[in-house]
Amino acid sequence: MLQRFFTHWLDSYRGIPRDIWILSFISLINRCGGLVIAFLALYLTQELHFDIRSAGYATMFFGLGSFVGSYIGGRATDRFGSFPVQFTSLVANGIVLILLLFVRDFWLICAGIFVMALVAEAFRPANSVAIANACTPETRTRSISLYRMAVNLGWAVAPAFGGLMVLFGWPYLFWVDGLTCIAAGFMLLILLPKGYEYRRKELTEEETAIKTSSNSPYQDRTFWYFAILTMLNSMVFMQFLWTVPIYWKESFGWPESRVGMMSALNGLMVFLIEMPLIFRIEGRRPPMQYIRFGLILYTVSYLVFCFPLGHTTAALLFVIAISLGEIFVMPFSSNFVFSRSAGSSQGQYMAIYGIAWSVANTLAPLYGTQVIAAWGYQTLWILLAIQAMVVWVGFWFLEKRKTGVNLAY
Repeated sequence: MLQRFFTHWLDSYRGIPRDIWILSFISLINRCGGLVIAFLALYLTQELHFDIRSAGYATMFFGLGSFVGSYIGGRATDRFGSFPVQFTSLVANGIVLILLLFVRDFWLICAGIFVMALVAEAFRPANSVAIANACTPETRTRSISLYRMAVNLGWAVAPAFGGLMVLFGWPYLFWVDGLTCIAAGFMLLILLPKGYEYRRKELTEEETAIKTSSNSPYQDRTFWYFAILTMLNSMVFMQFLWTVPIYWKESFGWPESRVGMMSALNGLMVFLIEMPLIFRIEGRRPPMQYIRFGLILYTVSYLVFCFPLGHTTAALLFVIAISLGEIFVMPFSSNFVFSRSAGSSQGQYMAIYGIAWSVANTLAPLYGTQVIAAWGYQTLWILLAIQAMVVWVGFWFLEKRKTGVNLAY
C-alpha cells in the first residue's frame, strides 16, 4: 500500500517542465527564509511591546504595501518582462528586511513594513506570469501545485526554524530572512539565462477565445467578481497568519517554538498531500466545486476553537482542516486566473489577483485584532465561519453565472 502511494506520488510530478522546477526551487529558497512574516505579529507584541490594536494597525501596512507592490509588479512585468522584476524584487526585499531590524519607532516600523511588502509582492505577478508561460495547459494545475509545494515546504521550514531562533534572539530572523531573499535572487540569475523570457506556445480553446475577444482585466466582470470572492476568502485564511499565533500564545500559553512547530505542520501537510491529490482529482469535477469544498473546511477549522477541546487537539484539528481547505481552494483558484490571462495583459491579471490578496492582507489583521480587542477570540472564530459560508454562496453563483466563457474548466 505504501509502495502504491509512493508510486502515485512520483507519477504526479512527471511531465512538469524543467523551468517550472527551477522557478519552484528558487521560491523554496526564498520561502525558507520567510521568518519575519511568520512571526511579525509576535515580534510587534512580544519584542516591541505594541498592544494588540497597535500591532493590528502596523500589520495593516503589510497589506497596503502588498496592494501597491502587486500593481507595480504587474505593470512592470508587462513592460520589462518577468525576469528583471523577479530579480529586483528578491534582492531589494532582502536589503529592506535587514534594515527593518534596526527600526523600533511605531511609525517608522509601519513605513518599513509597507516598503518590505511592496518590494516582496512585486515578485508575485512576475513569478506567476513566468510559471503560466513555462507550462502547458495539460500540466498547468500540477505546475501550480508544484510551485505551491515548494512554497509550503519552505513555509514548513521557516516557522519551525524561526521559532527556535527566537530563543537565541529576534535579530537572527531578520538576517536569515534577508540573506535568503538575496540568495534566491542570485540563484535566479545563475540558473536561468539573463533576460530569458517565457512565451506561451499552447493555448486552450477557451484561452484563445479570451485572448481574441478581450485581454483587459479591467473589462472582465467575471474576473472582478472572482477577485472580490478571493479577497473575502483570503481574509478568512489569513487569520491563520495574523491572529491564530497570538491566540495560541495568549490563550494556550505556548512558547514561540511550539507556535512555530504547529504552524509548520500546515506547510508539511500541503507538501505531502497536494500534488498526489490534485493529480488524482483534477478534471473529475468542475474546479469551482473543489473551491467550495475547501471553504467548508475553512468553516470547520475555525469552529473547532469554539468547542471544549484540549489545546493540542484543537490546534491539530484546526491545522488539518485549514490545510486541506487550502489544498482545495488555492490551486484551482490560481488555475482560473491563469486561464483568463491568456492575452498580452498577463501581468495586470496577475497583479489584480495579487491585489485581491493584498487587500485581504490589509484588512485581515485589522479586522481580526479589532474584533478580538472588542469582543474576544470566540466572536472572531464565529464571524470567520459565517464569512467562509457567504463566500461559498458567492462561488456557487459564479459557477452558475452565464458568461461567454464556460466556467467549469
